[in-house]
Amino acid sequence: MNLKNSKFYKRIQELRHFSKDKIRRDREQRSRVVRHLDMALSEQQCSDREWYSPGQSPTQQPASPRRRGKKMRGMKKKASAGKETEEICPYYDQSSGQNSPVPGVEAKLQGFIQLNDKTYRVECPTRVVNPPQNLDEERAASETKSTICVSNSRYAMIGKISKTLGYKLVKESKLWNILWSDSFPGVELFKNMKRFQQINHFPGMIEICRKDLLSRNLNRMLKLYPQDYKIFPKTWMLPADYGDAMNYALNHKRTFILKPDSGAQGRGIWLTNDLKTIGPHERLICQTYIHRPLLIDGYKFDLRVYTLITSVDPLRIFVYNEGLARFATNKYVEPTPGNANDLYMHLTNYSVNKRNSHYELCDNDDCGSKRKLSAINNWMRRHNYDVEEFWSNVDDVIIKTVLSAWPVLKHNYHACFPGHDKIQACFEILGFDILVDWKLKPYILEVNHSPSFHTNEQVDREVKRPLIRDTLNLVSTVLADKRQILREDRKRVKQRLLKIRGEPPVPRPRVAGGGTSKAKIDIKTANGEPNLNPMVIEAEAEDQGPLAQQIAWEESHLGNFRKIMPPPDLTKLDYYSRFYAQSNQVSIFAETAASKKREDLARKMRIQIEEKKAKQQQMLNGKSKRDARKRHAVMLPRAVREKNRMNLFRLRENWTPGFISDAEERLRHTWLHMRSEAIRTLKITENIYSNLYETGHLTNTDMVVYPHFYHNLQHGFDIRQNP
Repeated sequence: MNLKNSKFYKRIQELRHFSKDKIRRDREQRSRVVRHLDMALSEQQCSDREWYSPGQSPTQQPASPRRRGKKMRGMKKKASAGKETEEICPYYDQSSGQNSPVPGVEAKLQGFIQLNDKTYRVECPTRVVNPPQNLDEERAASETKSTICVSNSRYAMIGKISKTLGYKLVKESKLWNILWSDSFPGVELFKNMKRFQQINHFPGMIEICRKDLLSRNLNRMLKLYPQDYKIFPKTWMLPADYGDAMNYALNHKRTFILKPDSGAQGRGIWLTNDLKTIGPHERLICQTYIHRPLLIDGYKFDLRVYTLITSVDPLRIFVYNEGLARFATNKYVEPTPGNANDLYMHLTNYSVNKRNSHYELCDNDDCGSKRKLSAINNWMRRHNYDVEEFWSNVDDVIIKTVLSAWPVLKHNYHACFPGHDKIQACFEILGFDILVDWKLKPYILEVNHSPSFHTNEQVDREVKRPLIRDTLNLVSTVLADKRQILREDRKRVKQRLLKIRGEPPVPRPRVAGGGTSKAKIDIKTANGEPNLNPMVIEAEAEDQGPLAQQIAWEESHLGNFRKIMPPPDLTKLDYYSRFYAQSNQVSIFAETAASKKREDLARKMRIQIEEKKAKQQQMLNGKSKRDARKRHAVMLPRAVREKNRMNLFRLRENWTPGFISDAEERLRHTWLHMRSEAIRTLKITENIYSNLYETGHLTNTDMVVYPHFYHNLQHGFDIRQNP
């Protein structure tokens, strides 16, 4: 008998459905009562629209529905007729007879609510402490708080300083205002940015941040302006300029410093006075070594100058007045074959010298292996150097270095951000490494697109924390209204989808040449003097457009920055204006002897790679490469070729690697150990290295991999005999 068809089973199902319906109705009734109680006893701000004043009728409905606030735990009381329920309701006072906020006074409000066809009187006692004058303004200010994403940065200091400045830390998936990243972002991120967002990198800044690209741009500008661009040591890019470097080495007895084309932190740098030891196909940057640098207490040093670029069209550059001086840890002696390997003497990189036992930590400004720029300025004043003229020369080096890549920066910015019309989409802090010679002439060594913000020492904290704070204050994120921009973008998308012809977009004001129309941008008074009142500047800038508002904001929030571009001196402005026309005189992509040589090498390398891939494919297929004539002569029918192809496909699909026993593996390890012992005992490596050294065929890689062999051979030791 089937139980589901019995009357007993059907009766049980009916009772279950009846009980479920009754429980559901009871739950709905209770939830409705609880909801009314929650609305009456919820903790939220009271206003005239939400509560009945004593003069109102209890049956009168409020003007608009109330917003639900946070529920107040433990404050609910059983409501009954004639009973009063207490609730905290801020900003109102009953003793004054008005529903108005009274700071610091016990406030009460008597109101009425209706619950289950009954009316209850509610009294709200509270004490107001400094209430806001306008609740809507307070809510709007909290909701439009600027946000910053530091997920792609390894420096915790940036997030901490941002929080102290009022920024809210968010993830990259949110609508951030500022994205701080340690590395160059991809093009897709640039293309997807909103008009209120800013990022701390410019597209194309790699043109001066890679050693090889920086050398190419500076050499190009040196050919165009030979008297103005003597701001860097004589540089060659190997192997493209190998012939020119060898010709120079034959006619000049100089020491050369060799660097990897894209290295960092002093890795792979070495000195030599014989370029014949360099292979003709090695990719290196070769520079003449500045053998008479400025010394302090007998030590060589360089300057880390922090530079902020807030715009590339027009070009606006700011230099931070405080920075770092990094010292070598061994006293300087002019390079000789005996001390050329002493990196602690010739290199000033912190990552190199921190490993030396002579590295000095000192809280005093006049000592230590890392000091502030203010301490260097004091030292120069004590030795009767002109500090103002020196820093004017440093500013000149920085401006000319950025101008060497200005056409690429401008083109890439407008290509990535065609619609960024409210604020500049990018800003960037660059770390310029400046070396000073004994005549106090600065030379540019390299540019770091992501300088280190580690605060391992006290001097780092004193320099880098104010730098980050002043940078975040200087960027003009506050000038962009996020809500308004999002509304405008949605409206524009809607018009485009519906093909509605709206108002034409307002073009973003640009400055031709970057500096010739500076008088139209910088806001000045009638007599030509700058107006130093920030409020007046911002008020005047409101009528000048977004670009002028940003400039006014930057001028009034400099902090410890100084503006070097556009320069305040009109004569310097005219001097730098002619460097903007570089693209009109010669194309930056024009063919030169070096570029042709580079193309030939790239072509040869591409052919070698293709041949290598072909050999690998041949080994994989297991077939010999047939001659084209023979292949045509022995052409098989299409059906046979298809059958062979399918058989080969099945063989590859079912192929499994062979079994390797443990005994074979142990035997292989034993043979490898025996080979290593034979190489060590017979001194095979030492003999080969000595023969290569004697014949002059040692490469840079051999010197780096076996530095102790090279050092012993340089000092006349026989590595084949010594244990």
